[in-house]
Amino acid sequence: MNDPVETYSGHRLHDRPLRFQRGGSWHTVVRVLARWQEPEFLCFTVLAEDGRKYTLQYSKEKDIWKVDIVRAERPVP
Repeated sequence: MNDPVETYSGHRLHDRPLRFQRGGSWHTVVRVLARWQEPEFLCFTVLAEDGRKYTLQYSKEKDIWKVDIVRAERPVP
């Protein structure tokens, strides 16, 4: 599945996510909380404008994004 994600690409591809689509709605990224790389993926944990945290995972090989909500947390005010 390819979830739509818009990113800023500065000196590297997908430098930081700007917004993403989940459940038919677009969510603006308020803050990038973490960024890491795995052998096949570029990953971000972000705080969205709805106060929830999401994990955005980009597959370098398949050129697709996957968006998951971080569970078991209350929205951040």
